[in-house]
Amino acid sequence: MASSILLMVSFSLMLLYTDSWWAVSSILTVTRLDLTYVVHLVSQFMSAPRFTHYAAVLRILRYIKGTLFHGLHFSAQSSLELCAYADANWARDPTDRHSTTSYCFLQGSFLISWHNKKQSVVARSSTEAEYRALADATSELLWLCWLLIDIGAP
Repeated sequence: MASSILLMVSFSLMLLYTDSWWAVSSILTVTRLDLTYVVHLVSQFMSAPRFTHYAAVLRILRYIKGTLFHGLHFSAQSSLELCAYADANWARDPTDRHSTTSYCFLQGSFLISWHNKKQSVVARSSTEAEYRALADATSELLWLCWLLIDIGAP
């Protein structure tokens, strides 16, 4: 008896989850850029969600609740030196074995650009995944340098 009630409650939560996830995910990907990848990952399973996906959504919401008042604090005394960091996680996604490219650019202590995306092809080695990440980061770095020159940044 109790297990059937629990199953009905869980099923109704799953229906609520699928109906409201589209609105929540679109808000999260625009306002919380640190959650873009995990929201995208959970959204891939919207056609047939399982309880593990519901648990992942609850974990995302708990993370948001815990980091609600976190933020970046900028200083007027920071340097304007451009700094880049790039990384790749080889075959990170267990569903399709695609690697993930990540990079960020800082001007002084200010984060001015970042990127986190699944690579379009499966890399044969970690070196190939890292090379693809560095190629993407270099392309973005060149664009940022031209942009900073165009706007007259020192």
